[in-house]
Amino acid sequence: MSDTIKSRLIELLKVKRMTQTEFARRLGASPTYLGAMRKAMPMDKLRKVYEMFPDLNQDWLLYGEGEMLMDKDTLPELSKDYVVPLLPVDAYAGNLQMWNEGVQLRDCDKVVSPVPGVDFGIRVMGNSMEPEFQSGSIIFIKKINEKAFIPWGNPMVIDTENGVLVKLVYPSDYKRESGEYGNEYIEARSYNPAYPPIQIPTDSIYGIYRVITGIRNYSTL
Repeated sequence: MSDTIKSRLIELLKVKRMTQTEFARRLGASPTYLGAMRKAMPMDKLRKVYEMFPDLNQDWLLYGEGEMLMDKDTLPELSKDYVVPLLPVDAYAGNLQMWNEGVQLRDCDKVVSPVPGVDFGIRVMGNSMEPEFQSGSIIFIKKINEKAFIPWGNPMVIDTENGVLVKLVYPSDYKRESGEYGNEYIEARSYNPAYPPIQIPTDSIYGIYRVITGIRNYSTL
């Protein structure tokens, strides 16, 4: 039996197939946080752990009592702010525009977001955004007003007429045939260096969604 919060966290991450580096990033801590952690853990960090793993048995983490994970039937009632539709469209296939109708959203599977205030969940396919987002993982997204402001350099879901892309978004100085510069394109980059940047015309974009967080091996409700 693991006898400290630190050792139980390490055991939990193995079950969730999450690296200590990824865990620290989502926790908002340095990559060496878990390795350097003492027996105790600050309350603000504990809250983030609970948000990250909604099925975690808190008594098990704090005291080593009971099972690590709670059965679905024993999970506490979740705030509606955390339960969001899992859109039935994978990144790189189809588009999000067709799922804007409320009736269709009610027919979607539901997932529990680790944080409140997101619009949807969507499953990532392909390895262009590895190691940050593994193929098959679910990312939680929130629509932004790209006409007003785009937080450049952050991972985004770009909903285009040719399908959905998960990319890092940057301003582009790509030229049209007219030779004029401007905001006519955005540049979409991958974490995986094997994939070159893509120039996307802004008039082909239906919407841009900021990636709030992501998680692997997530089950639907």
